[in-house]
Amino acid sequence: MTNLDTIDLSVNVSYPFLFLFIILGVFYTLYIYRYTIPATTKLFKTILIVIRTITISLIIFLIFEPTLLLKYTNTIEPTNLVFVDNSHSIVHRDSSDRVNLIGKFLKDFSKNVKGEKLYYSFSSSIDTVLNPNESKLQFNGNRTNFEQIGKFISKSKLNLASATILSDGIINDGSSSPSDFERIGIPIYTVAIGDTTVKSDLKIKKVIYNDFIYADTPTEIRTVLVNQNLSDKNVTVFLYEDAKLIDQQNVKLSSSGLNNVSFTYTSKLPGEKNLLIAVSKLKNEETYDNNKYNFVVNILNDKIRLLIIAGAPSYDLTIIKKIFNNNDNLKVSEIIQITKDKFLPNNDFKPKIDSSDIILMLDFPTQYSSLNLISDVTDAVMNKREPYFFILSQSVDQRKLRSFSIDLPFKLQAYANAFREVRPEVNSLTDPLITSSQSGITLWNELPPIFQSETDISTIPGSKVLVRSKIKNVETDIPLIITNNIGGNRKIVLNGFGIWKWELQGNKRSSLILESFLNNSIKWLYAYKQNKRFFVSPVKKVFARNDDIEFRASIYDETLTPRNDANITVTASNGNKNFNFELESVGNGIYEGKLNISIAGNFNYKSKIELDNSIENGPNGKFVISDVNIENINYVLNKNYLKLISNITSGKSFVISDYKNIFSDLNFNYNTKVVTESISKEYNIWNNEWVLALIIVLFSIEWFLRKQKGLL
Repeated sequence: MTNLDTIDLSVNVSYPFLFLFIILGVFYTLYIYRYTIPATTKLFKTILIVIRTITISLIIFLIFEPTLLLKYTNTIEPTNLVFVDNSHSIVHRDSSDRVNLIGKFLKDFSKNVKGEKLYYSFSSSIDTVLNPNESKLQFNGNRTNFEQIGKFISKSKLNLASATILSDGIINDGSSSPSDFERIGIPIYTVAIGDTTVKSDLKIKKVIYNDFIYADTPTEIRTVLVNQNLSDKNVTVFLYEDAKLIDQQNVKLSSSGLNNVSFTYTSKLPGEKNLLIAVSKLKNEETYDNNKYNFVVNILNDKIRLLIIAGAPSYDLTIIKKIFNNNDNLKVSEIIQITKDKFLPNNDFKPKIDSSDIILMLDFPTQYSSLNLISDVTDAVMNKREPYFFILSQSVDQRKLRSFSIDLPFKLQAYANAFREVRPEVNSLTDPLITSSQSGITLWNELPPIFQSETDISTIPGSKVLVRSKIKNVETDIPLIITNNIGGNRKIVLNGFGIWKWELQGNKRSSLILESFLNNSIKWLYAYKQNKRFFVSPVKKVFARNDDIEFRASIYDETLTPRNDANITVTASNGNKNFNFELESVGNGIYEGKLNISIAGNFNYKSKIELDNSIENGPNGKFVISDVNIENINYVLNKNYLKLISNITSGKSFVISDYKNIFSDLNFNYNTKVVTESISKEYNIWNNEWVLALIIVLFSIEWFLRKQKGLL
């Protein structure tokens, strides 16, 4: 509400002087119109005097620079928001009574709370604006998400007094962190409504597992069971893979209410697997919907296959093998030359090269290296685009190195047999191969010196120098660590040797630098396997019944430029039932789409991408639609969570059976949130174009009238 309080008209002289000049102007007008030639009527003369008087008065008024100041008072009344839980768990029992209580609360709130009031229902999202006098809630929401309430309030541009949440506090979607509300800055009042009776029930609280598992590698899947009033009962816990039983355990339910059940799971074949943990049913359970837990794991083909090729045994080789052998994600093989014609473990090195994912070369090639080995490595690096890690050490035959030097990220400018000591000087502060923390940078710079050939090398275009060489504490432009990623073909070069010193001669903290660098290098080199042009996947692997099945995709061309003109079709299948839908572009190469599938089960999906008049098969995978209604898993009122939200936001918590005091608290808070602001608007009349136009119009009218009568 805006009210005009003050009108102030000011000039740069006192008002008596202003009126004096205006009076003089009036007398001057009367004087010049005392006689007219030719003579005219008294009425006509009076009209001319009035026009001239107004014109001269306006001119005198403007000469003294008048300013008009208007002062307003604007009162901004705060708004109270009300959010009503529309999820199914609200009306599980005594549904008609709770519906009536909610309706009564909304009507009382409308009558007794001051100010503007906005009412919303919510479940998985903020749904509809409610009329408190005609509430038609269905209580059919399949999820309860408090995180959406926090985001909704944060985005509001209104002057908010408070927010009131009417709910059972049973959150099964989104974040449940109270800090989401603490940052909002307004008090949150909660009204608890729900079933407080603790029923006899057994449920799977959570399943702990790795999303990515290697084939033929055992992994632990841990299940947490929670029981209420069912201690000492015997149940069986089952583990299914793609609807096939693969393991089971008999469990006696603990009197503490908590049981941990572990399965050792091993998959022989790669790909996505639909897994299910299920618990046998007991009599008198509140619900059986929480006796199952669906999830999807991704079985990788194998560990990363790293091949180490060394021209001779060395301290560096020993340290490198030790670090990589301790990495559970690697499958390390080696080709180590010990004499001119003998290799460890054997001379059959071609199958190892062909089956490797990454090659690490140390002291290779030497003057004694087999031409066949050099040829096979060259073929893998140059023709098969195998990523590699190359260490330019003292034993490398730089002339033989030229046999595949066109693929190296550097050029050999001049040969030298001498060596120098260098220390690392980090050049790229945020590269993930080095570290993103300042403490890590410091540790790199504190590492002991290693050896480096005095051979002059220069990087080729597209290469990146991560670490430069420091000679006797003098920084140079000589590269120590180089990376290259042109065309997705990744390579790393270490221009130095004696890195065993970083492991053994540094302090305890700096000794971890080498291990971190080598393991991060393998991850970076292997990432080329994931470099796909097309990404199509569901937004999650397990959907609840009645959820929208949402998919997202990203499409790129051969240069990895996002494309927005592709046609993407996804087919989801369950047995002989197929569901087809298309994804739509939302810009920047991203596509989205969704459909609703009414049946539960394990689904496979395939995608087709039409781009540039060609159709390609896109990614495929699996997802699960659980036959469990997530709202049926828990019905017990979580009053403590609602109290926590209110307490950390300086609000209060009430129960639906006794909420009368909430209105006085809300009204008191409303009064403190009323904002009154003063608004001043200043208008400079002396340069206002409309006033100037009026003066011109008045002069024009006077001139026109005088012209009509022929006045001199």
